[in-house]
Amino acid sequence: MKSRERKPARRLYGPTVQYADGTVVKGSPLHTEEILAAFEQLDPDARQAFLCVFAHDLTVAIRALLLDRPVAEADLDRVQKINEFMHQLSSCANPRGRWSAHESTVLVGDIIETSFSYDLDRWVGHALAIAAGNVIGKKVSEAAK
Repeated sequence: MKSRERKPARRLYGPTVQYADGTVVKGSPLHTEEILAAFEQLDPDARQAFLCVFAHDLTVAIRALLLDRPVAEADLDRVQKINEFMHQLSSCANPRGRWSAHESTVLVGDIIETSFSYDLDRWVGHALAIAAGNVIGKKVSEAAK
């Protein structure tokens, strides 16, 4: 972890979707501070689920970066950074670990911030949107019932 305090993140976007008819809907901006605040308030099981979904979605980014042969040196650097993100996320999600809600939130915020330096913001935005939609959005829907 880089720091204990979060800085305002640059803008991440959710996934762009192309429908069968060819229509493309660009990803909308994510409200990362709201997602991080909601994440920090989740119970431990939900935080663990969020971290697992986030890490899993980053595996898709590695596949996409490695599909085009030959693989550029910059893409190998990105794969290495994504692998480091996944290592940190899986460590944080370990139920036997001792990460607090705040420490977990700082980690996710640091990953968001670092993603811009490695041109990974598209992948991290996608992963964050999927994790938030699967866990935070689900908690909101369940609470509304």
